[in-house]
Amino acid sequence: MEIPIELINVETIIITSIVLIIVLILKGFAMYRAARKESRCWFWCLLIFNTMGILTILYLIFSKKLASEEK
Repeated sequence: MEIPIELINVETIIITSIVLIIVLILKGFAMYRAARKESRCWFWCLLIFNTMGILTILYLIFSKKLASEEK
């Protein structure tokens, strides 16, 4: 299956690069938080599974809510 050459342009490459950078930053932050909280299961799930940032965002949201409830 070939990608039509019309779909490969500068705008597509720039947008894809920006999304990739954002996902990598969020994944790094989530993995850092999981390691600091000693959540080995979450750390390995975030490392192994690539869910286009969905799992990462969910972890960051729910871990923040749980931390605020514990205080």
